[in-house]
Amino acid sequence: MNYFVDTNITIGYTIPFDKWHQQSVNFFKETTQPIYWSNLVKKEYKKTVNGIIDDIEIFLIEVKKILKNNDKDFSNYFIFENFIKKRTSHCKLDNIKKIKILEIFWKRNELIEGISTDIYIKFQNFARNILQIPSKRDMNLKNILILHDCGLDNYLNYYDYARELYDNGIHSPDCKVIVDAHDCGLKHEDLVFVSNDVRMIEILSNMDTSHLEIIEFKACN
Repeated sequence: MNYFVDTNITIGYTIPFDKWHQQSVNFFKETTQPIYWSNLVKKEYKKTVNGIIDDIEIFLIEVKKILKNNDKDFSNYFIFENFIKKRTSHCKLDNIKKIKILEIFWKRNELIEGISTDIYIKFQNFARNILQIPSKRDMNLKNILILHDCGLDNYLNYYDYARELYDNGIHSPDCKVIVDAHDCGLKHEDLVFVSNDVRMIEILSNMDTSHLEIIEFKACN
């Protein structure tokens, strides 16, 4: 059996604050068979991850500024979280990742309450080290995944297939990724397509996909 991963699996693995992080990590830990990605998935992954890391860096800088100028103690985590969220609402980073970062920081430092001067120093150290994780995971990912080198416009070779997927409610970028997986399946038999997008997997599971060289569409869980 061979696997082809959707972009959201790779992003979920690399970004520890992603909502799909744990299930993506589990997938790579538990899978011993070859795992493929395409040029398009790789390009989407790099662009998205770089953007997320930029947003995380901006958020971390903002939190440090807030804590540096703060003289308020926090009696519990939820007061701390709400305090930071209100003051970083202008940051592009989504709330899921913001909260995950704050939760990890609080738990890692085993805080019961946050003393203003102490929490600023601890967050400085945390911010300095936390972005090493995506960098290490990115290197791991490149050692795990096998590139199916089909170019960036491979969907043009299967335009009718891509169009059918689109007409059934699959988003255009996902159509291109799925036909890349089909192309990979022509060379690597018994190919399973894996994604964190449950909605898309449900649509695909209810379609006739017998013309695609993909034996299963599987949600990562």
